[in-house]
Amino acid sequence: MTARRKPRQISIDEISRWFPLDQASYWFGETWCPAVDRHGSGYRIRVVTQDDTTVTKFDYFELDADGVITTAPRGYAKDFKPGQVFDVAAAVERFAAPQPNARRIGGAW
Repeated sequence: MTARRKPRQISIDEISRWFPLDQASYWFGETWCPAVDRHGSGYRIRVVTQDDTTVTKFDYFELDADGVITTAPRGYAKDFKPGQVFDVAAAVERFAAPQPNARRIGGAW
C-alpha cells in the first residue's frame, strides 16, 4: 500500500497571482456574488478566464470542506492539483463584503 501524499499548500494570494479575484465578484441584480464563497459542503472560487469589451467568461475552483481542490479551471489542473487552499475560509470572509463598484450583471442598476 502506498502512502498518500499530502496536497501542496496553496494560498488564496497565489491563486490571485494567476487570476485577478477582485474582478470575479459581481452584482447580479441586487444580489452580491463574491468570488470566494461557501458552496454545498465545501467552497467555490470564481475566476475570470476571458474579459473583453463584449464577453466575460468565468470558471471555478471547487474545493471540499478542508480546502482540497477537487476541480480546477479548464487547463489548470496540472498547476493546482493536488492542492489545498489553506486559507479559503478566511478568504470567504474577506470577499463577503459587497463592493459597490463591482461589475453588474442583469437587472436595473
